[in-house]
Amino acid sequence: MGAPMAGRLLAAGHELTVWNRTPERAAPLASRGARTAATPAEAVAGHDLVISMLTDAAAVHDVLLGARIAPGTLVVEMSTIGPDAVRELRERLPAGVALVDAPVLGSVPHAEAGELIIMPGGADADVERAADVLGVFGPVRPVGASGQGAAAKLVVNSALIAAFGAVAEAVQLATSLGLDRDTALELLGRALPQAERTRTRNPDAPVTFTAGLADKDLGLALGLLGPDAGVLAAARAHTAAAVERGLGGADITVLVPSEAADARDH
Repeated sequence: MGAPMAGRLLAAGHELTVWNRTPERAAPLASRGARTAATPAEAVAGHDLVISMLTDAAAVHDVLLGARIAPGTLVVEMSTIGPDAVRELRERLPAGVALVDAPVLGSVPHAEAGELIIMPGGADADVERAADVLGVFGPVRPVGASGQGAAAKLVVNSALIAAFGAVAEAVQLATSLGLDRDTALELLGRALPQAERTRTRNPDAPVTFTAGLADKDLGLALGLLGPDAGVLAAARAHTAAAVERGLGGADITVLVPSEAADARDH
């Protein structure tokens, strides 16, 4: 997600310095005019706005807290890390550094087209300060105080992932009743976009949301809701099983078993 978002900033004429834990991933941005940095500290030096888009809370804290961000800088944290991690980050950032948590709705095609929905949480003045840059990525929908952006993303992702779990079990029911899998997915797709996405997915298409990230997000949600979250706990059984099978890096549609997988199970 970070690369196409950075590309949007370059196309909009913003001066940009980029850093990636895998340096070669930043090379295409360098060819388009971005300056590449060898370290996070080098990336943030001299900039008054810093954007992070990373895998999880551990990566966000490691990168941002080690970057020696100067007072007066605004940090816009756009990863999916949950409100508790945002609060911890705010407490540990240097004095005088402002923070907006602004996760997004959408995937890589939306990022490339500037059609993400941005959900910033933070002080009004800080959100306003970031608004022009965030608007490059898509419509901006402020959701409240610091941490509320992270909360909103967790709410949406929990429902989305749970729906894939429901589709998986509906397809299992269809198979047990002798109904063709593709027919079941076609009919389910009239009501649930997750089923249509599973039915039409090109196996050679780029992965936009992995089963491993889905499992991480449900873990965050269940950590907040506790043991009474029956639907999400059941959904996580699907994501955890996919990760255990070594499919954590596969697209989330892998939660709905293929016909080959069904045959192996039987």
